[in-house]
Amino acid sequence: MQINKKFQKALLKQILFSIGVLFLIRFGTFLPVPGINHNDLAFYIQRHSTTKSLISTFSGDNTCIIGVFTLNIFPYINATILVQLLVGFSPALARLQKEGEYESQRTINKLTRFFTIGWALIQSISISLYLKQILFDWNYILGFEIVIWLTTGSMIVLWLSETITDYGLGNGTSLLIYTNYF
Repeated sequence: MQINKKFQKALLKQILFSIGVLFLIRFGTFLPVPGINHNDLAFYIQRHSTTKSLISTFSGDNTCIIGVFTLNIFPYINATILVQLLVGFSPALARLQKEGEYESQRTINKLTRFFTIGWALIQSISISLYLKQILFDWNYILGFEIVIWLTTGSMIVLWLSETITDYGLGNGTSLLIYTNYF
């Protein structure tokens, strides 16, 4: 009975930790990036039916907030796919992955994180340049700030997903992918 209670307490702690981090990430998705005039964004969305229908498809309603965690875990997913493709084409990376030792896994993970930063930068720059035509007060400083906010937010989400994997219940990346659909 004593072991069962300790197990239940540890399990409850892991579940609550995972749920808390997922709520934090969800909250950060709706925390607006400073400098973006969301009234201009809403005006643009109302006037352009293609953008409006695209946003309605993904968000479920007509609201659109460019939040700090907007990129979420997607740059990491893209980077993971890219690394897996590189493993298929590079004999050195394939050997490194097949070794399965702790140090070789760390090297693959480090490479994936570097590619994650690259993908986050590419996606952030794309969003910033797209917002150039929407925001009336857009300038290069604002564009740079948007890129910094979104890239940093993406890396924080990656770190939080790894903390779920380490201290919570389940794989953090998988939980984030699952919760993004609901």
